[in-house]
Amino acid sequence: MSISFAELLQSAEQLNADTANAASLPRVHRNLGQIAEAGERLWMKTAAMATDDSADVKASILLGSRGFDVPSMAQKMETLKSTTIEPTEISPVTDIQGFLKGEREQALLGAIIESKNSTMKSASQRHSQALQQYWEEEKERVLSALLGSTKSDFHVPVDIQPLSVNSSYWGKDSMMTQDEISFADVIGRRNDAVIAGRRYPLIDEFMNTIHEFGESKAVLDCWELVEVLVNSCCFDDPLLRFKPSNTLDLTKKSVEYLEKGFQQFVQTTICGHLEQAELGGVPGIMELASSYLSVRTQDSSVWGLVYVCLRCGSPAAALQALQDDGYEGEVESILENWANISAPSAARDKVRQLYYGGVNNCNDPYKRLVFSILGGCDIERRHGDILTTVQDYLWLKLVHVLTCSSTGRDFRSNKDKISVAEVQEHVLQEYGENHFNSLQSPYLYALVLLLTGLYESAIEVLYRNEESRANAIHMALTLHSNGMINLSTTPHQPVLSESDEDPSPHKRLNLTRIIIGYTRKFACSNPTSALNYYYILHGVHNEEGEDMFTVCIAELIQESKEYQTLLGTLDSSGRKTKGAIDRFNVNHSQIISTVAEASEKRGCWEEAVTLYELAHNYDKVLEILNEELSRKLMPNDKAHEHVNEIAINVEPRTTNANTNLRKQFLLLLDLYKFHKLYHSGNDKLEEALSVISRLQIIPLQQETINHRVQAFKSFSDELRRCIPDILIMVMSILNKLYKNASKSGSTLYGAQNKQAQKIRDQARVVMRFAGMLPYSMPGDTHAQLSMLDAPMRY
Repeated sequence: MSISFAELLQSAEQLNADTANAASLPRVHRNLGQIAEAGERLWMKTAAMATDDSADVKASILLGSRGFDVPSMAQKMETLKSTTIEPTEISPVTDIQGFLKGEREQALLGAIIESKNSTMKSASQRHSQALQQYWEEEKERVLSALLGSTKSDFHVPVDIQPLSVNSSYWGKDSMMTQDEISFADVIGRRNDAVIAGRRYPLIDEFMNTIHEFGESKAVLDCWELVEVLVNSCCFDDPLLRFKPSNTLDLTKKSVEYLEKGFQQFVQTTICGHLEQAELGGVPGIMELASSYLSVRTQDSSVWGLVYVCLRCGSPAAALQALQDDGYEGEVESILENWANISAPSAARDKVRQLYYGGVNNCNDPYKRLVFSILGGCDIERRHGDILTTVQDYLWLKLVHVLTCSSTGRDFRSNKDKISVAEVQEHVLQEYGENHFNSLQSPYLYALVLLLTGLYESAIEVLYRNEESRANAIHMALTLHSNGMINLSTTPHQPVLSESDEDPSPHKRLNLTRIIIGYTRKFACSNPTSALNYYYILHGVHNEEGEDMFTVCIAELIQESKEYQTLLGTLDSSGRKTKGAIDRFNVNHSQIISTVAEASEKRGCWEEAVTLYELAHNYDKVLEILNEELSRKLMPNDKAHEHVNEIAINVEPRTTNANTNLRKQFLLLLDLYKFHKLYHSGNDKLEEALSVISRLQIIPLQQETINHRVQAFKSFSDELRRCIPDILIMVMSILNKLYKNASKSGSTLYGAQNKQAQKIRDQARVVMRFAGMLPYSMPGDTHAQLSMLDAPMRY
């Protein structure tokens, strides 16, 4: 109904007149500002009371503006609130039904709460354990990568060199340098000799390799000393090295090495200054010493000649020099017996008296030094005006050690006694790494440590530096082959560790850690070379009693994925071809099984199947394949096809496996065949139904229902997991066949042809079987079955 403007104006005037005539109400005149202010005051008065409901009001306004039915939604929310579990009321004992109901509810609630708490606690513990284990593994890797001597004190080289890649090794990129490849070849030949029961000249092969490299003099010095040591001593037990007599023998070898090195230095110096040397006379040490003094000092003192002869390791030449000079005294007696570092105590005492009686203050530094050497006195004096190199200083200290072990040491004062341990403490504590600048000159410090018998510390210094690490490893292996390296008790200790059984300041070397650290760089690119190094650890056990060779091989295979190279392969007939580990006298099946278990735990089922098959453990092969076949039965994708191809390929070689596992395996393969026929179109539906009938797991006749239900109880979990999907596929096949039969066949009023009736009866059997199964199927399974069955009902 429309109202004109005139009518609207008339109505407004009428209302105004009525209001004017209302004498009972006062007239109020307010402008817009006053109205807004009054509304604000009213709002402030009601705001405090509306605080609790304001959020609900705003929510209702928002939902209402979006088209939601707020009243009905509120009712639904109230219904949900009322369905929450509330504490059960304890009924009086007289109310039996209420009491039993309350007790049942209390038991159910208690079980639910207890299960929830235990589940949360178990999940939290497992999560914490997994994080802790992951952290421990990462910590070990980081510490090994940093290559520290201890877990709290490690040194990182300042100059980081880029890794060199050798592209010509085995036709692929290798992370090994040419020097490392040469060393690895020697280790491989050494392993072959050990396996064959032959002795292998390891030091000779290493020395040949070192000379081929054209290494620097510092490197050659260390290797030559190692050669001297291993060619002179061999211990069945590394602790025998600390026996006093053996310690002195090793000290003598160090002194002989220093004397030989000084003799070579003298000859080199003379060759560089032939005019000043004025060589002549009978060739010999005394002539070399005389020429050397002519070049270096122009000192004609006989004591200088005696010192140089002694320093070159020729006490006979020193004695000849004294006799030519006409000297007679106790010094001659000492030199005559110098070969055994022994002399009559009376002669040494006389030399010592002469030294402290005035020789120690004479102007001839060479005489002071010679008397100090021969008398074994004033050991703390450095003689810095003559001894200008580290080698000279060590030679003097080690000679003093030997003289202190001779007869007559009981007559000395404490200040004239020194031991190898004291020299070692001087090198480690008084001087230390900073004095020798071990970061920039690791070989010099390592040489000093080797000369003083600290072989483990010397190896650790070289191992710490990237450039010297290869030499460190192979020096350690050379010394270890002669029983001259004291090893850590467990493989998880730091590179250097202390033991109460060892004399101070000796430490123990963790050979396992440094080998694993050294091979980590090229383990993936050159797994066979890494395997050769790991064989050295054969017989070394960790805290769990596991052989470290087996442990390292397992980790190597997992990291490199070189299964064929390391473990071998299976040919079409199931025979195993040899891999790299077959040359070693170890339990190959145990190693392969260890790797397979690790792969299985990581979820790499395909790798695990390959490895278990290499170990001929077909029971585990079938267990894994049965699990995977049951999981990937329903999706019609690449994973489904892939697992089916692997299973078909493995099947001919599983004839000797567990009978029940193989029976289940073959059944799952037939189910895959059924699955494939199901997805091949309507032409294959009857063939798929005949396959499922032949398998006898889903009943299609009324008289077989009970038998199939009883058989279901003996199914494994893997097979039970497939039953819901199989039921749906069978009902889908029956549904499609029923539709085809209904369309193609002639029907009578109220009844279909016999084929449709048969299909309908089969559907009834399947539905009844599904209802009788003692198995909790997914929630939508029964709904899908009912939907497929509905068109086939009367």
